[in-house]
Amino acid sequence: MMHFKNLNEVVESLKTDDSTKNDPIKRVFVFDGTHLTANVGVVRDSGNALHTQNHHDEILVIIEGNVDFKVGDEIKQVSQGDLVFIPQHTLHGPILKEGQSFAALSVFAPYFDRSKNNIVWDRDSA
Repeated sequence: MMHFKNLNEVVESLKTDDSTKNDPIKRVFVFDGTHLTANVGVVRDSGNALHTQNHHDEILVIIEGNVDFKVGDEIKQVSQGDLVFIPQHTLHGPILKEGQSFAALSVFAPYFDRSKNNIVWDRDSA
């Protein structure tokens, strides 16, 4: 396991994990521990990227973008350097207008087993 990675290089390369290739948020998983998983997620298209994780709490560090972000009933504009906490069972995600993009480092706890269906997309439940 690599213990060091450059965040800018991860965003630039964005080698999308196969488990997220059809999702609105493309992810590259950078670290897996016994109790947590870290990934970089990028959204480059407008549309519905709202979703819920029913088994994971999540902390986001905004890497790029100046977009509205929804957590539960609250919507706030976020930009580089902002931190967002998302409790499990909470609808959340970036709200992009035409031409906007968004990238964030996500840390999930507990460990995010990619062989399971961990994410419920709002667009699929409508």
